[in-house]
Order: sequence, then structure tokens, then C-alpha cells
Amino acid sequence: MKPTVQYSPLTRKLFDRYLNWSFKRSFDNVFCSGLSQLEGIQTPLLFVPNHVSWWDGFFLFEIQRRARPKARLYTIALEKTCIENPILPKMGVLPLRPEDPISFRSLLTFLQQIRTEQLPEELAVGFFPQGRITPSFLPDLNFRRGIEKIISVLSPVTLVPVGIHVEPMTGKKPTAILTVGTPKPCSSFGNAEAVQRSVQEALATIHGNLKANGERLPPVYEGWYP
Repeated sequence: MKPTVQYSPLTRKLFDRYLNWSFKRSFDNVFCSGLSQLEGIQTPLLFVPNHVSWWDGFFLFEIQRRARPKARLYTIALEKTCIENPILPKMGVLPLRPEDPISFRSLLTFLQQIRTEQLPEELAVGFFPQGRITPSFLPDLNFRRGIEKIISVLSPVTLVPVGIHVEPMTGKKPTAILTVGTPKPCSSFGNAEAVQRSVQEALATIHGNLKANGERLPPVYEGWYP
């Protein structure tokens, strides 16, 4: 059975307003670098981040809204999460039971379908290959090989690595720091390990800037909520 998704542009638009308020309420700021690299890309985008927090899927919502506002973003989440939050499928969140081969095959069939039905420049997909939350500084992010199948059914697609790090800094609330890595054609990635390296490079940029600058991030990081 294919994932049941009833994408509602109105629901997504209203949720974006709520999300804007929620980010301001929950974070001292959200900083992001690298968004300008996504300008002019005509193929679908496949966002591949590391997974450090409950917020990560919503960070992708905001990246997509700012970089490709006319696109529909489909992100993949645990089926349990979608059942507990029935609004999510109306915003393009696709349910998955990771250990169930039938569930994964159904997901791939759905992605293949929307790849043919939607204009390439109006499609974006988000996938977390770790499948669980782990610290951003781990030397091995342990990306699962399911990302290889996702790339296969969406090809040709531009893969966009995203590094996500959440840090307590000078404010009472945490600071989120995002780095959009260099977008590359999917043909540049032979396997899950290559995809993982690209995300680790984005994370290394964040960690290096924190090490060198502490609380003062360089100007390439745009604060979304100053």
C-alpha cells in the first residue's frame, strides 16, 4: 500500500506561520549558510541531513520555503509519528516502518510516481539516512543504505547535504546552526558512504567555525530570527 498523503498547500502555508512563531519561541536564533547555492537548479532536490533533534524535519521545511518556495517538500518520518500527528501527511510527510520491506517498497513506488507527476523544479524530498537521533560530532553517522534506493528512484536529482547542529550559546534558549553543503548531481554519489561524507563535510564546517569563533559565527551565517 502506498503512503496516504493528502498534500494541502493551505495547511502547509498556515503551518509555516506557526513554525515561524515556534522557532522564535524555542530558539535564541537559527543560523544558516549556503542557501544561495540552490538558486537556478532545475532538477528535483534531495535534502540529506544528519539527525540531531526533534526539530530537524522542520528545519528542512524552512530551508525549502526560503530556497524553493514553489516546491512541494516530501519528507520521510516514522509511521508512528504520522499517526500521532495526523496533520503531517497534509504537509507531505511520508510514513515509513523502517524494518518493514513492504513499507519501504511502497515508499519507493510513491516517490517514483511523484517524480514523474511533478515538475522537476517544483519537487523536493527530505530523507534522514541515520534513522535515529545522534550527536552531530560522532565520527561515524552510520547512514543506512536505504538512501541509495531513494536516489535511484528520484534520479536525475540534485543531492543537497545539510549539516545540523544545536548548541547552547549566550542565550537562555539553544541556537540552531545549519550549513547547506555543495549541491551535486546524484551521479556523484556511488553509495551511502559517499553521501555520509558530504554531510560530515557540512558538519565539519559548523564545528570548525565554532572552534575558531566561539559564539561569534562568521558573516556567511544568516540569522533567520535576529
